[in-house]
Amino acid sequence: TFQATGNASHLPNLFSEQFLQWFVQIGGSGATLALAILFLTSKNRSLKQMGKVTIVPGIFNINEPIIFGTPIVMNPILVIPFILTPVILTIVSYVATITGLVPMMMAKLPFTMIGPIGALMSTNWSIPAMLLAIFNFVLSVVIYYPFFKLFERQQNKIDFENGTNP
Repeated sequence: TFQATGNASHLPNLFSEQFLQWFVQIGGSGATLALAILFLTSKNRSLKQMGKVTIVPGIFNINEPIIFGTPIVMNPILVIPFILTPVILTIVSYVATITGLVPMMMAKLPFTMIGPIGALMSTNWSIPAMLLAIFNFVLSVVIYYPFFKLFERQQNKIDFENGTNP
């Protein structure tokens, strides 16, 4: 245990709530902070507005506005990265943890803590854990990007057909 060794690498539970919170569910379930960032970069006015509305809650791991506002639920394009991204981030984080690149989580913080800082604090101030959280965020942006572009094209087409300016 941590008390006996002073080392967070020897804790008994790898898949704790904090592991998922800081390494997998970046911005909430489905790692949707990446999608909020991508929406901010959109040329489509409604998607850009959705990005503005959802970015601040997403930073604090609150993603109901993007899940139900976009919507992601029942969306055949965005549901794929919503499911795929956490699976890939879990695998990357699991490998990083079992190989000793990052220690296991040893502290439970509020879910609204900003991701990389939460990873840093939950692992007894491990810089590699913070870097893994940042890496996973970048990876989530890469995974979401092609689906975002497809969704953006679809939204632009709908806007064009309705006579609104994308």
